[in-house]
Amino acid sequence: MIKTKYGDFDGNTWEAVCQVCFKHKYEEHSYQEIKASPGDYGIEGFTRKGDAFQCYCPEQDYEQDKLHEKIRNKITEDLKKLVKYQRQLELKLNGTKIKRWILVTPHYEKNQIIDHCAKKSQEYRELKLDILDSNFDVLIYDVDFYAEYLPTALNSIGEKLYIEPDAETNEDIEGFKSSGSEQATNIINKSISIIENVASGVSTPRSDKLARTYIRQYLSGYSVVRTFEKRFGKSYERYLRNVNDMAEQLEQKKIFHESTNQDFVMKIDTEVSQRINDEFEELDRVTKNQLSRYVVALWLADCPLRFDDL
Repeated sequence: MIKTKYGDFDGNTWEAVCQVCFKHKYEEHSYQEIKASPGDYGIEGFTRKGDAFQCYCPEQDYEQDKLHEKIRNKITEDLKKLVKYQRQLELKLNGTKIKRWILVTPHYEKNQIIDHCAKKSQEYRELKLDILDSNFDVLIYDVDFYAEYLPTALNSIGEKLYIEPDAETNEDIEGFKSSGSEQATNIINKSISIIENVASGVSTPRSDKLARTYIRQYLSGYSVVRTFEKRFGKSYERYLRNVNDMAEQLEQKKIFHESTNQDFVMKIDTEVSQRINDEFEELDRVTKNQLSRYVVALWLADCPLRFDDL
């Protein structure tokens, strides 16, 4: 089992997820899965356009050099199967020539693997196998090539999508807190208001701790949202619609809420968490919590979440 920025995988779950991604991404190119039984022919599926795919998930989180060695050896050994099983593959390909043989792996660390792919491309062109195109190419893809389809693929095998936030440091939090930016000032002042339930006041250890908490949630949540936007566009658009809809109701909810600022924020926090949890079943709980906490921190920083006494 290895850890990736989108969740944990082993060989079986990785192949299962890849197959779902291939079937969605290459449906219009007539993707055909090749089952491992009765044998492994060096590809786990192909399209009628000539793309052939092989999946590989390392057994563990290897250090950089070892991972490179494992991926390099996987490419080398599986390409040999194209020669060994070319007659069996010729029947399955039914006239399709393989133009690109693509190893799909969660991630790779060294660019030298691209050099190895180029070397193998030339080597296998020179073999002039009947099943290979004259411009045969060997490529390596990582998980980001299929990120758009991951939520559906993971859900199909009973898993949920996890989005890893950027690494946090105390320096990031302190730098933001002391930046003097409008967002930092809003979070600091509103943290005082939440704790003291007054418009103005002096920072206390409790309000300072709360401000740091909101800043941490703001910074880590921002990185998750940016990945959400970049890699999962349709889900992000749905997220944005929900956030905007909730923001539209904030002012009215504050008017009718007669308790303390702290009670009001806790109520909003609960409502946001429930909305995100209900609307995004494809996400794992940790990721949904990150997104929910970010919404509240964002509203404190950018002022949709206001208090009458500010």
